[in-house]
Amino acid sequence: MQFTRRGFLVVAVATLAMVAVLPAPVTARQPMVTFRVRVPEGTPPDAGVYIAGNIDALGPWDPGKVELGKIGDGLYAITIILPAGLDFRYQLTRGTWDTVERSRTFERMPDRELSVVGDETVEIDVASWRDFSPFRDRHTVVGDLRHHDDFRSEVLGNSRTILVFLPPGYEENPEARYPVLYMHDGQNLFDAATSFIGIEWNVDETVTRMIEGGEVRPLIVVGVENTSQRAFEYTPVPDRARGGGGGELHARFLVEEVKPFIDRTYRTMPDAQSTGIMGSSFGGLASIYTAWTHPDVFTRVGAMSTSYGWAGGHILSFVESKNPPTGVRVWIDMGTAEYEGDSNGDGVPDIIEQHRRCRDALIAKGLTLPGTLGYVEDEGAVHNERAWAARFPRALRHLFPAGK
Repeated sequence: MQFTRRGFLVVAVATLAMVAVLPAPVTARQPMVTFRVRVPEGTPPDAGVYIAGNIDALGPWDPGKVELGKIGDGLYAITIILPAGLDFRYQLTRGTWDTVERSRTFERMPDRELSVVGDETVEIDVASWRDFSPFRDRHTVVGDLRHHDDFRSEVLGNSRTILVFLPPGYEENPEARYPVLYMHDGQNLFDAATSFIGIEWNVDETVTRMIEGGEVRPLIVVGVENTSQRAFEYTPVPDRARGGGGGELHARFLVEEVKPFIDRTYRTMPDAQSTGIMGSSFGGLASIYTAWTHPDVFTRVGAMSTSYGWAGGHILSFVESKNPPTGVRVWIDMGTAEYEGDSNGDGVPDIIEQHRRCRDALIAKGLTLPGTLGYVEDEGAVHNERAWAARFPRALRHLFPAGK
């Protein structure tokens, strides 16, 4: 049996768990790659195991489309015929992104990669699954957090959960409207049960405390969860070695799909002066790029531990050459222990030097320090959720100060 899908020929073979993925039309024999996957103890015996990847015949990146065959106790396999020279990226799931594979310490797994050369067998041991995390039952949400599951993006061709944290008094004040902060990596913001290795940003606790203490304006926080395509979606241009470059599509997703939905569903102040965007690492790249390319939508920008080195420092040249949104307020920060810098003479600029270059570029474009620019070098801080949670109150106070 065979059928074509988006330029690929897919052949379902009677032999157990064999799928062929070829560029159509087929002109010559292509490499046959067999993936043998051993799952961890505790995997349900009736579980299906699936492969999702960066080719159309696998979705692309559909977590429950192509299933492996079970060939033994805890052992699954599939053979895929792939074009020679393909840079194949993939992940294994049990049918959903909520059951995607994880490391032994329950950390997010980077995409597996295979440069297709010839016939081969790839042996894989799945260390754990996302829903095996010991933190999954340790919910820590405070206040009113709304979930919008399976929010579909036509721009990106995928789905994710959108989380909306409503400020204290939202239900009691039906006439009140609120500014909105859109944040990347939404699963890490509010709940230890969904966050990266159980460490959250404590956004719900922090926002509640600071609103009630009169430190910041009452505001709505929208957490947009990431997907397995995070690196692609958050980076504005491709990196020669690591790919990426879907930042404009992701910006359109936020501007054309997420924000209109939030403005329809909740009592927002939709103007640009009341709308912010924030993220860390790749999320810092996405926040700066999205605000600069959509200045009529965002004017409050938070970029923590920004990955300045992506694509040869593209974001730094971008900031130096482009004018910021009118009336913008910006927060940028960096830990001094995040990267080693150029200690090995490899030509990579020290991350603090890059951070200072971004500061200087923003000042040259008219931001003032102190004033419209918040800037921190966090002595001894590393690149993780705990550090970002610690700096979040200062960033929030700068971006949405009480009375402004």
